[in-house]
Amino acid sequence: EDVMTFGRLKVDEQGHRTWVDDKELMLTAMEFRLLTTLLKRKGRVQTRDQLLDGVWGIQAEVTTRTVDTHVKRLRQKLGAAGAYIETIRGVGYRFQDKAVEESA
Repeated sequence: EDVMTFGRLKVDEQGHRTWVDDKELMLTAMEFRLLTTLLKRKGRVQTRDQLLDGVWGIQAEVTTRTVDTHVKRLRQKLGAAGAYIETIRGVGYRFQDKAVEESA
């Protein structure tokens, strides 16, 4: 079974399913590809260009907000687990290499 678990997040890449705190989320195909791309490269910064190429198959010479818009929507759907995706200002995004949970 190809299930990736990271803190409160669980992703079944083969089944195209995602859960946060055992509650299944409904992600679009692009949101799912973005999440799995970031998760597989956790701890490493991914530039917007790398994400455009890897997730969308676009080699962009122009500035685009596509990545930012999708990351924002993905974070909203992930709720508290959205904090795992860090913004690296002026560069891109990084999925944390360790799950740091807020203590209640």
